[in-house]
Amino acid sequence: MQTKTAIPLEDQDVSDLCVLVVEDDEIMRLSLEDRLRLEQIPARAVGDLAGAHKQLETGEIDLVVTDIRLPDGSGADLFEDIYRHYPGTPVILMTAFGDVSDAVALVKAGAVDYLTKPFDVDAFVGTVRRNLARCADMRLNADYLGVHGETFRPGSGVVGKSPAMRRIERLIARLSKVNSNVLITGESGVGKEVIATLIHFNSDQASGPLIKVNCAALPANLIESELFGHEKGAFTGATYRRIGRFEQAQNGTIFLDEIAETSLEVQVKLLRVLQERVLERVGGEQSIPLDVRVIAATQIDLDEAVKNGTFRSDLYWRLNVIHVEIPPLRRRPEDILYLARLFVKQHASEMDRSVKGLSGEVEAKLLAMSFPGNVRELKNILERAVALCDGTRIMAHDLALLEQLPDGAREAEKMTTLKDSVAAAECQAIQQALQHNDWVIGKAAADLDISRKSLWEKMKRYGIERQREPQSPD
Repeated sequence: MQTKTAIPLEDQDVSDLCVLVVEDDEIMRLSLEDRLRLEQIPARAVGDLAGAHKQLETGEIDLVVTDIRLPDGSGADLFEDIYRHYPGTPVILMTAFGDVSDAVALVKAGAVDYLTKPFDVDAFVGTVRRNLARCADMRLNADYLGVHGETFRPGSGVVGKSPAMRRIERLIARLSKVNSNVLITGESGVGKEVIATLIHFNSDQASGPLIKVNCAALPANLIESELFGHEKGAFTGATYRRIGRFEQAQNGTIFLDEIAETSLEVQVKLLRVLQERVLERVGGEQSIPLDVRVIAATQIDLDEAVKNGTFRSDLYWRLNVIHVEIPPLRRRPEDILYLARLFVKQHASEMDRSVKGLSGEVEAKLLAMSFPGNVRELKNILERAVALCDGTRIMAHDLALLEQLPDGAREAEKMTTLKDSVAAAECQAIQQALQHNDWVIGKAAADLDISRKSLWEKMKRYGIERQREPQSPD
């Protein structure tokens, strides 16, 4: 793993990190926003919780500075929402002298700092810059993704360009110095194992083992022995001592995929391991101390499983210390072409093929798909396409998308939202307009009835770029 040279916090470049100021006093709000911009710190400012939520949804906010008292709620409400839905985003509180106790309580709960009004603006800028610099000092190591020796600033798009995936990158970086349990949820194929691996390799446990366990693939009568090990003679056929997966993960990370598939009996024993950080092998009496980070994943709605009595609520809350929810690919169209190009490059390298990219027609087809199998489906489709491609660029006949999908797989497994459908349709329309106008931006913008600037911004958002054919040798 590559190590990075430490840069003093005061020298960190924070010009590409964004601050959200939440303050109902208009004069103060504009004053703080203007001062931050004068300091070359990107800033946005809103006057209430509703505006703050809209800004957070963009996925572009790296630090929040909020007043304790707001017209439609409080800074405490905002902090709780960030803690639940945007974990890892640092929060600084601004408070009047009489509310200092509330600010102190929130700092104890996880806010990074507070300022008492009236405060010196230079002190405000210093506090913001110092906490932004900590964000800028974070890096994600992506060696295991095949990008050897590379580190990336969180939000740069290691696993995707969409706001949702950039938020997840930022969270992963902020988890690097803590050993909290993590629960990853999302549909099959969204990349839960990839995120678990990224968490491990960007943590203090990175030098230790990463043990992956698919709980659904283990026979019910063997899962306890697989997880916790057994002593010789513990049961019929136990002819030797077995070291279980938890012990194998000592000083590292254990990834429990499909955790909802475990029986209630096994869940009880998992709970004891998480609570006491010790285990006993099956048939053994010795308590073995554990230093293991637990990352669990499931595609099942655990809230419903708890209500139905198939999953223990106490285990759920032990696992759900940090929650990472990965949205399906159909809800993040910005990632489709980004990941498609990445997979083409990877598959071409593995197969030693000369395939360089995707034709515009293929990109439009991919953007129009619902991908019920999510990222795994996209990757498999492109692996097949690279294998079948006779040229340097994948064409529609190489893809054969719909013909090879089984009946019923042409429809998404879940309904998409109106926002998701609009984004996918917009992305496809932009692709078609650009191709029709031979990628002349002005003409494409005119056809779409939008400005050139709007078209550029949308192309950047969706990762749309012209894939040029390689020049033939003379």
